[in-house]
Amino acid sequence: MDINAPKVSIIVPIYNVEPYLDRCMQSLLKQTLKDIEIVLVDDASPDNCPTMCDNYAKQDSRIKVIHKKNEGLGFARNSGLEIATGKYIAFLDSDDFVDISMYEKLYSTATQYNLDTVFCGFNQYDSHHIKSKQEVSTLTIYKSKDIKDKVLLNMIAGNPEQKEDRTLFMSVWHAIYSNKLIQKNKIRFCTEREIISEDIIFDIDYLTQAQRIAYIPDCLYYYCLNTNSLSRIFRKDRNDKIITMYKKLTMKAEELNWQSNEKLRIMRLFIGYSRNAMIDLCNSNLKFMVKMNLLRQICSNDIWKDILNKYPYQRLPIIYAIFTALIKYKCHLSIYVLSHLKKI
Repeated sequence: MDINAPKVSIIVPIYNVEPYLDRCMQSLLKQTLKDIEIVLVDDASPDNCPTMCDNYAKQDSRIKVIHKKNEGLGFARNSGLEIATGKYIAFLDSDDFVDISMYEKLYSTATQYNLDTVFCGFNQYDSHHIKSKQEVSTLTIYKSKDIKDKVLLNMIAGNPEQKEDRTLFMSVWHAIYSNKLIQKNKIRFCTEREIISEDIIFDIDYLTQAQRIAYIPDCLYYYCLNTNSLSRIFRKDRNDKIITMYKKLTMKAEELNWQSNEKLRIMRLFIGYSRNAMIDLCNSNLKFMVKMNLLRQICSNDIWKDILNKYPYQRLPIIYAIFTALIKYKCHLSIYVLSHLKKI
């Protein structure tokens, strides 16, 4: 890699975020790490974002702009990866923003300890509250086999007895990644139009190749909970995307020669995502009978039969175990009632 390459390239996919884009950009332009490259990927945004991107590029030589046809977040990130020249790569969603010291802290940690990747904590942010999500209390370095056993598997899902579905967040936006490792192994994103949580496929492909990674306790990324976010709207194709994700992950497990423990994690990921999808469905504004019909479709999928014959769901936390049993025995009305409890 060019010795004059920027220290960090930040890839920012952009689509229909005009009210938030300047907030995002100002957090980048004010970074204390000056030797950065900002790659703005306009995914055929229908608002004023394309013009805004070009104007930013005119004002700062560190900014590159790609205008492309609309293909979604994952492929927009891939377009950014094709032209990013930084030693490390970061991903920033354009309706979010970052602390002005984020990339300096991540980069200095990476270079000081010779790391492939550094993760930081993050903040869930809305107009009224900030909730910090700190994954470690002090600098924690993982090497070789520990990367899979202590990081990657906990990104996928916990063991059956664990209270949380997972203990580490799988999102790529609170980290920097070695560009050399990404390009050497031709690591790219799937499309979120076919699979839910495309980040986990990227992280599996990347972390199974990484040798040294770390977490720092600093909460430096601001994940913004926008009231009109697409993630808050129930989408009828969500279950199809969960099924596609499960199939891709089981294929990955076979390629990597993963054994029963790893495969149980993938099953719990499917169970957790499906449970949350059912809860969101039951609390959506769809008509009651539409909800019931969709629940029947979800529960009747053959994947459930296969998983519930193998997975020890009785060992899950009690409320999750009950919910999963209701799925197994197709108790759709009971699922609906349970989905309205605040503690689920």
